[in-house]
Amino acid sequence: MVDYTGERFSNLRLEGGAVSGGVFEDCVFEDCRFQDVALANCRFSGCEFIGCRAQGVRFDNVQALGNGFAGCVLLGVDWASLLDPRKQDLGFLPFDSFQACTLHHCVFFQLDLRKFSFAGCDLSGSYLDGCRLAEADFSGCLLRGTAFSHNDLAKADFRRAREYSFSLLSNQAKGARFTLPEAMGLLYGLEIQIEEG
Repeated sequence: MVDYTGERFSNLRLEGGAVSGGVFEDCVFEDCRFQDVALANCRFSGCEFIGCRAQGVRFDNVQALGNGFAGCVLLGVDWASLLDPRKQDLGFLPFDSFQACTLHHCVFFQLDLRKFSFAGCDLSGSYLDGCRLAEADFSGCLLRGTAFSHNDLAKADFRRAREYSFSLLSNQAKGARFTLPEAMGLLYGLEIQIEEG
């Protein structure tokens, strides 16, 4: 296994193939592309990803902890699968921050995301299930087709978020903040009939 600490990787292009057995601690990845790559037996801890793109990446025994992402496009990542279950129970996350990121078709399953900020991110087509999202910040997010199921969204901030629609019956949303007209979409999940006056 190769260890990298404090290294900087710029304009790295990995398309197809496999990477196995690397430990990356406090590294910076800038303008890197990972396309249809298989990552196995790797660990990423405290790394920063800036302007990177990952699509079709397959993970096998890969762990991530406390990484930051800025201006990245991350497609189809199952974030819960990147965290050792023992650390998940202690509230650790594979990521520390997402700033202006595109997170299409990502999976967030049973993660403790209390007070976490997704502000300004595009989470279209992603799936959040069983997460603790009390006081989470979704302000300014694009949530087209994003599925929320069995989450605690108490006091979450959805102001200026766009194109969301989820069930208030299957999510706890007491004290959550919304803005009109987008909040009207929440009425459709209440099993009521809405007619024009």
